[in-house]
Amino acid sequence: MKHHLNIIILALRAAITFATGMVLYYFGTAYRLITQNDPALLKGIFANYFTPLYHNTIDGNRIWLGTAFCIAYGLLLIYIIIGITCFYRCLLRIEKGKMFYHTQGNQFRRAGSTFIIFAKVKYVLFVATGTLLYFDVKIFFTEIPAFLALYLIGKLILVMSHMAEKGEFIKEENELTI
Repeated sequence: MKHHLNIIILALRAAITFATGMVLYYFGTAYRLITQNDPALLKGIFANYFTPLYHNTIDGNRIWLGTAFCIAYGLLLIYIIIGITCFYRCLLRIEKGKMFYHTQGNQFRRAGSTFIIFAKVKYVLFVATGTLLYFDVKIFFTEIPAFLALYLIGKLILVMSHMAEKGEFIKEENELTI
């Protein structure tokens, strides 16, 4: 059990580090878009995410939308880092032997809700930006797997919060009977 928990904790550390790097990248990209005001830069950055309906859909007037996307996605990544950190701290306490404690259910619930909200807002952000900036209709379907993965992870963490609350209740009942 402890070995599996250590692997999950290590993966969460890597996810926090990677997400922090992504935050810096997106804030740096927003800064470059503001200072350089170059439509070619906008095309190069978002070519990996969106497939334009027409080849010349980006003009200089839409750079503000790309900048807003970078800032919003950076803030959204900070939000998920907070949720991952909450889940990470909860698992660290379990690793140290505190299987059930008073605030565990709330911490799991907070982490699960963060994953679900992140999945929904990320989907809406990518779909809205893809359709407004690139007229990309396929984005509605290409973002569904990532949305479902994050959404289901959040739901599983919420199930864990319910189990933790029940476990805390049973632990308290056992302590009272002894």
